[in-house]
Parts: sequence; structure tokens; C-alpha cells
Amino acid sequence: MTENFLDAVDRAKQYVSELASQKNNYSDNIDINKIWQLNNTYIVSPVESGIVIIDQKLAHQRILYERAVSLLQNPSTSFPLSQTLLFPVELKFSSEDYYNLLDALPFLNRIGFDLIKNETDSVVLESIPTDMLRGNEAEIISKILKKFMSLIKNNMSKEKAIALSFSSQACIKHGDSLDDNEMVEIVNRLFGTKDPFICPQGRSSIIQIPINEIKEKF
Repeated sequence: MTENFLDAVDRAKQYVSELASQKNNYSDNIDINKIWQLNNTYIVSPVESGIVIIDQKLAHQRILYERAVSLLQNPSTSFPLSQTLLFPVELKFSSEDYYNLLDALPFLNRIGFDLIKNETDSVVLESIPTDMLRGNEAEIISKILKKFMSLIKNNMSKEKAIALSFSSQACIKHGDSLDDNEMVEIVNRLFGTKDPFICPQGRSSIIQIPINEIKEKF
């Protein structure tokens, strides 16, 4: 890990510690009837102490990451939830990428993909995890594979590398429009994770703007 990454993690942990020291339980205080999306990037809600802003991409990354880790670490007690594609997709790779894919294949299937080896240098995708949006499956898997190979070259475990790669590539992106139900689901599931305040890369996924700070602007 680079020094900049470690510094970012330390800053995020300090911020989380400050939030935790406050007597605000955001998951209880957020009013799902007063929640909106800002710039197709942030989920915003007023709370008693001010405003809470959630980065939708980083929040979804945290959700996907913890789910993947749970499935990879407890394969006998956790079952992946998959959505079957109406039409299976054949994915073709270069010889090198196909070899790398075979290395990642068992881990991908454990988190909800259904990838079946076909002929040389190709696989058939029949299902994807329910948390993953439909469309661009081939591109997403290609990006997951590239990130996976990059991470294991840095001596990261294959399980963690798959969880990080999947969560960063299959998550909701900045610019994606969410309806009210989708925002509520993101908020509820985020606060059901172990570390809702930090994304898997160590960045803050939630910030609070206190009411006093808002008043100072006027």
C-alpha cells in the first residue's frame, strides 16, 4: 500500500471516530420521507444535528464489498443471490486474460456469477449477482479481472482482491439517477454494514454538516 493510501485510511478512521463520539444514530435519525439525490451523486437527508450527505458510489461499494467478503469467507453458510440473464452472454478473452480468468473463476462464481467454461478462450455468462445492474456485463467482468490481477500482484489475497475488484466495478456510479426506493435501500443497507462510514478503499462515504456550520454561512 502506498503512503498516500495509508494517510487516507488514517484520516477516514479519525473522522469516523469523531462521528462515533457523537450521540447521533444516523440510521434512526434519517427520515426516509426527507431524502433526495444531489447531482445524481449524493444522497442527502436532514437530521436533528444538521445534514448528512452520503456518496452513493462509495456507499454501494461498501455494501457490495462486505457481502462479497461474507460469501468468500463463509461459502458453506452464505448463499449468493443471482439473477439469471434472459440471454446468456459468451465472453471471449485473449489467451493471457483467459488464463487469469480461470484463476478468478471459482471466486467470481462464489459471489453470484455463473460463468461456465466454454471453448478455448471463452466462457458463457448465465447469471450475475443481484446487486449488480444489468447491462455491460462483459465490460464489467473485464474490468474486474484487470483490477484483480493488479491487486494480487501486490500480494493481496485472492478473496480480498475479488471483493475489492467486484465492489469497485459493479457498484452504482456517480451520475446514476436513483429513485426514492433505491436511495432508501442504499441507506438502510449501508447502515447494516460493519463499517458504513468508510468505503473499502478507506475514503469517507458519509459526511455531516452541523447546523452551526450552516448558520455561519449566512
